[in-house]
Amino acid sequence: MLANSVFVYSLPDIKLIGRAELPTPDVAGRHTVGSTPDWLTFAPDSKTVYIADSGLRMVSAIDARTLKEVARIKVGEGPKRMNTLALP
Repeated sequence: MLANSVFVYSLPDIKLIGRAELPTPDVAGRHTVGSTPDWLTFAPDSKTVYIADSGLRMVSAIDARTLKEVARIKVGEGPKRMNTLALP
């Protein structure tokens, strides 16, 4: 199975609500491999979740309401740990 999604569950019953599909790398001459989602963080307003993908060297921005990718941010080698900072 490809590791190309982030799953959303309700609490406290742990019922699957949906999933946000992440990009799938397309490497010529190789079989399809999934993304490598690592750490995630939410925007201060909780409307967007940012998911680090070390396999693709980018961060996916996912709309928390629709669970659709809204942006891909190229960040370079090994994106993993992320934090959210709110400035006054």
